[in-house]
Amino acid sequence: MKPLVKLENVTTGYHSEPVLKNVDLEVFTDDFVGVIGPNGGGKTTLVKVILGVLPVFSGKVSFPGQKPQMGYLPQISQIDKSFPITVRELVASGLKTQHPFWPSLGKKQKAQLSDMLEQARLTHLASRPIGELSGGQVQKAMLCRALISRPDLLILDEPNTFVDKVFEQDLYRWLQELKKEMAILLISHDIGTISPMVKTIACVNGNLHYHPSNQLTEDILKVYNCPVDIIAHGPVPHRVLKDH
Repeated sequence: MKPLVKLENVTTGYHSEPVLKNVDLEVFTDDFVGVIGPNGGGKTTLVKVILGVLPVFSGKVSFPGQKPQMGYLPQISQIDKSFPITVRELVASGLKTQHPFWPSLGKKQKAQLSDMLEQARLTHLASRPIGELSGGQVQKAMLCRALISRPDLLILDEPNTFVDKVFEQDLYRWLQELKKEMAILLISHDIGTISPMVKTIACVNGNLHYHPSNQLTEDILKVYNCPVDIIAHGPVPHRVLKDH
């Protein structure tokens, strides 16, 4: 099986300063990869390289088969809620990533939009400007934007940060279904919650350590130099009290 995305010995960063060094990673069609690591360790940088918005200093990013359609949910702090756009317009913009020169949506696309809003229980907010929404509602609309084109790979960058518990519950319920249809790359600090959902875990802290399982132990995290507060290597997540 060919991977959707393949990173080979990739070094990248900003303004000639490397953030990630010698990274290797393959993401396959049935993968659900949880990405963990400390702030500033390079998790978002990894996403930017995969999306093609950040060039590599050395190494190679490739798509061994046909280049996959990718859906992206950024951190909520990157979303400008003052931008004059409604929920309907925001979600519909996800369709135009494939056909950016469409003057308007056709009948099929309008049906897709209606179905997506209904599925996310956002129909009653469709005409509402995003500036009037809660953080969770904005994230839900942004997730719909990422999903409406039915991507091959869904990338989520800390989607549950600064949002309400209602959105968080909806998100994890949704991901349980989506992982049957597409590959998912999920950046999160909440490893105790995501461990039961993901298939594998990548720890990013200047470089990348790939663990081909969702069961992490304190010893593994120590070897990988990956500090987190919560780990799960069984049915009950627990807090790690000492530095590792």
